[in-house]
Amino acid sequence: MKRLNAVFSKDLSSVVNEVKDVLVNGGIVGLPTETVYGLAALVANKPAVEKLYKIKQRNPDKPFAFHFADIESALPSLAVLPPYAYRLLEKYWPGPLTLIYFSKSREKIGVRVPCHEILVSVLKELNQPLFLPSANISGEKEAVSADEVEAKFDGNIDLIVDGGAPVYFKPSTVIDLTFHPFKVLREGAVSIREIVDVYIKKRIVFVCTGNTCRSVMAEYLLKKYLPDINPYLVQRYEIVSRGISPPENAPAASTVMEILKEKENIGVANHRATRLSRHLVLSSDLIFTMEDRQKEFIIKDEPLSEAKIFNLKKFLPPDIEEDFIDPIAKPRVVYEQSFERIKKAVLELIDWL
Repeated sequence: MKRLNAVFSKDLSSVVNEVKDVLVNGGIVGLPTETVYGLAALVANKPAVEKLYKIKQRNPDKPFAFHFADIESALPSLAVLPPYAYRLLEKYWPGPLTLIYFSKSREKIGVRVPCHEILVSVLKELNQPLFLPSANISGEKEAVSADEVEAKFDGNIDLIVDGGAPVYFKPSTVIDLTFHPFKVLREGAVSIREIVDVYIKKRIVFVCTGNTCRSVMAEYLLKKYLPDINPYLVQRYEIVSRGISPPENAPAASTVMEILKEKENIGVANHRATRLSRHLVLSSDLIFTMEDRQKEFIIKDEPLSEAKIFNLKKFLPPDIEEDFIDPIAKPRVVYEQSFERIKKAVLELIDWL
């Protein structure tokens, strides 16, 4: 068994290429991660995977998690996740969290995106996933150094890469999202408390066309009045606004800034228009649009999101339940009318929340 010292290597690419050669040829490699050391085998190499099960003495009915180089590579392997799961990925991927969920073919799979430089470089060079369970005999303590890997598996694996000490000295946290709302199968580097905090904080998004007028007013009015009416809810909601086709990074309309400052003492000078992303749609619990056409636009792209998208006009009295018309480039009186209607809807929304 060969051992490479990557800690003092001046040429990481040579280490990565040697690891790649071993893996492509069906070998098993001890690799560092940010959590503990792992044993790597190519997912696509069936004999190597069978060998991995054998040397770990692991039940063949217990599958390994897929490890990908980045989030963009990992997500296509999964069905559409619940909103809070995307927020978990925001916070902990790349990093020490393994998700178990359904694949697009409705099979349960485990997926992780690590953040260790050497491991990520290997994954990018391979351009395909690895199985990388902890470097231990199943049920025993995980190896946290190359020396421990060598002591446990000398003669059974083909290569060890010494990447120094891990960051966490404990395995990744494993969370099963096929249970409602979730089940933590193993508490590791990410605590259960941290996961619960992400789960309970819901995300609300207001959407208009340019994210310089209507959605801005709705966002900042809700941020102002939510703590006044129910302080507890402030801890439970993240409130943002976006545009379907915004002038990217533009400030709020000057008239909007004036009205919010004069009528509510709200300053929005730091606001910048931002486009609504697919990730934000998927990671949000509630989306409120200013017009039906914006709602239809989002649903066309993400049909499964329909149940969480509402036109804000639904929170107005029936006699004035109409779309919030875009006031951009219109007289100030139009902005003020839009402001009054949005405020009325937002205050009603708070009661609903």
